[in-house]
Amino acid sequence: MAGIYERKKSSAAIWCQRFAVFLVPYFILAILLHRFDKIETPQLFSLLAIGFAAAVLALVFSLRAGADLWYKGHKGGRATVRGTFLSILVLLPFGYHTYLALSLPLAHDIATDTFNPPNYVTAGAVRTANRDAGMNRIVEYTDGYADMIVLAYPKLQSRRYPAGPERVLEAVNFIIQDNEWQITGSSGIPDTANGGETELADNAQNSEGNVLEGTVDAPDDIYVETLIYSMVFAFENDMVIRIVSEDENTLVDVRSSSRWGAHDFGYNANLIDKFMMQLDTALLGIAGEG
Repeated sequence: MAGIYERKKSSAAIWCQRFAVFLVPYFILAILLHRFDKIETPQLFSLLAIGFAAAVLALVFSLRAGADLWYKGHKGGRATVRGTFLSILVLLPFGYHTYLALSLPLAHDIATDTFNPPNYVTAGAVRTANRDAGMNRIVEYTDGYADMIVLAYPKLQSRRYPAGPERVLEAVNFIIQDNEWQITGSSGIPDTANGGETELADNAQNSEGNVLEGTVDAPDDIYVETLIYSMVFAFENDMVIRIVSEDENTLVDVRSSSRWGAHDFGYNANLIDKFMMQLDTALLGIAGEG
């Protein structure tokens, strides 16, 4: 009597699928926990590193499963395909950011004026208070660092507008409100500005809801500082807008910096570029480059 050969199911294929299926809700949960302030940013970095390692392990299992299917005739082709697809899908953002890390300079603080960058109003105190937690310090712009930023982002330049500082401040305030950015500090706001200094100061609050106060070196210039969260991971970024009144023009410079991570993957440069385009649109007809 002839025996019946039963194909063995590849254990590597099973584990490949298990790891990959687990990773999808794992990353979603990690992002949601961070967005709702249930975990701190350093904890999110650790969770992302663990997820990355698990995704790589799933791919290793897929290679082993492929060998089992090809050489030993084991079952598990569908599980291997599903696991491989989900693993690659999860690893795509990591691959994209690796490409950005290799093609862009190692920087997390970008300014349109790299030789005299705008000073932050309150971000410096916040970063000093959280230094032990790993938050980035405010970058001191050296000549080498300035040249690196200019070479990497040549399109980021100061703007001059043939309008008064109050008109430019009104447009800046509109953009901040439209983007739902949180104002964390201001300085030099004239009483005759739209809504006055009180409107900006009332919105300048920290995470505990306390009004923040700060000063900068040039009291005659206008400074507006905001806190901006990235879309997916809700990473924190400080942006400060400097408005300088000249003889017949108003000069605008912007500085944006990530609170966490040594590399911003071009995010702050894109943030400044987006803001400048919105400002040009708001001041349509009088826009100009510095």
